[in-house]
Amino acid sequence: MIRHAIRRMFGSVRFRVALVAGTAFAITLIAVSVLLLRTLESRLIDDIRSADAHALQTQAVQLLTNGLPDKATGNPPQVGAGDGTVAFTIGATGGQVIVATADGSTPPTGALDAVVGGASGATGASGTAGVAVTLDQLHETTSAQFSTQAAVPIDATSARLLGLQGQTGPFLMSSVQVYPGLSLTTASSLAEVDNTLSTTRTVLWYVVPGLVLLVSGFAWLLVGRALRPVHALTARAATISATSLHERVPVPPVGDEVSDLATTINSMLDRIETADQVSRRLVSDASHELRTPITVMRTELEVARRDPDARWHDVSSNVLTEVDRLQALVDDLLLLARMSEAGSTAAPFSLLDTVRDVAGRRRAVDVDVCEPDDADRGDLVVLGDGDAVQRALDHVVANAARHATSRVEVMIDPGADDAHDHRVTVHVDDDGPGIDPADRARVLQRFVRLDEARTRDAGGSGIGLAVALDVMTAHGGGVQIGESTLGGARVSLTMCTQTSHA
Repeated sequence: MIRHAIRRMFGSVRFRVALVAGTAFAITLIAVSVLLLRTLESRLIDDIRSADAHALQTQAVQLLTNGLPDKATGNPPQVGAGDGTVAFTIGATGGQVIVATADGSTPPTGALDAVVGGASGATGASGTAGVAVTLDQLHETTSAQFSTQAAVPIDATSARLLGLQGQTGPFLMSSVQVYPGLSLTTASSLAEVDNTLSTTRTVLWYVVPGLVLLVSGFAWLLVGRALRPVHALTARAATISATSLHERVPVPPVGDEVSDLATTINSMLDRIETADQVSRRLVSDASHELRTPITVMRTELEVARRDPDARWHDVSSNVLTEVDRLQALVDDLLLLARMSEAGSTAAPFSLLDTVRDVAGRRRAVDVDVCEPDDADRGDLVVLGDGDAVQRALDHVVANAARHATSRVEVMIDPGADDAHDHRVTVHVDDDGPGIDPADRARVLQRFVRLDEARTRDAGGSGIGLAVALDVMTAHGGGVQIGESTLGGARVSLTMCTQTSHA
């Protein structure tokens, strides 16, 4: 049960979006926090380094201008730094302690200009963290006018000179060589920097998780609000069944992707409802049409069975006629089912041979074929379902022959002589009464017969033109009904398929 709940939770789009949003925001916020701490630390240390460099430069200019103070009057304590050098404190302004290390040498010419010009060239001096460094060692490692060393422990004497007794590191030490024989050194504690960084880290430890939870919560709420129409669609779609295909899902008025989804679902339901209605009507009409020949055959057989003098030859002829009608109807229904399936078998066939074969069959009236004048385009080869096209054409020609007075003509129109035009049309004309314009669309429906053709002796089942329409539609064309130059009706079958000329 718990595993199912966990699986359902992680399978929720709402949970996954909130999790991804929170994780992405957390990673971004952590990266920004690290960058903030590094930048803050660098900026604070740079400010201290700049202040120390400015103080050392100011003191160096004063020494070169006014000279060294007398050792007897120098600020104690004074200690020997080795090799005849003496280190002593010469300034402590604003808490900034500066220590001078001198060996008694006189400043060379241009020393003042060198100090003033070298103030902008402060660089970091080398050193080993964890090893006590003396002032002489710091001066010996100086490779430029100004040198700095952060977080370096120093010896007790140097710490006393710099006023660092009792203080703990880290320290930022800065040194400047005024001229060979005289160097100035100062040190600043980085404890405030560490405190500031520690406070900032503490704040971030609370702020970052809180912001991540806040963003995740907002993502959870926003996704839930965005998915609310989807839940409504799901609930409504779950209630639609085969008996309620007329119902539709609600379409949100905002016009977003959910609205498009709802519109698409409703369009699909429209098509399903239409297909269901067509299927129900087809089953009902087909049942009615199939019942009639079966009833006729049953009646013929029952009457003949009760009559000892029945003429079974005539009975068999009547039954066979109804069997032929029944077989033709079943074949038409199978053809309609095949045309509704995608991927029908396509093969090249001669349209002219098909027309000749259909016209040559026995009809109530003769059927004439008007072949194209252009002999090179006469044998037109069409890529499609030859059997289906032949049956559709046979239905149209048979229907024209039943209604014609004395003449039926079939003409092939190969279309424009253009490699990009693949329209082929077969016109079937008769000299009968024609079809009223108000009935031309209706006769293309299945099992529809006009009043004059409702008698079964006329031979039609009302499905022939519907079969022709479905076959032509499957071949990318259609069926049009108009007036014939012979005075009756013209039925045009158009196929928009790839064609070639044999």
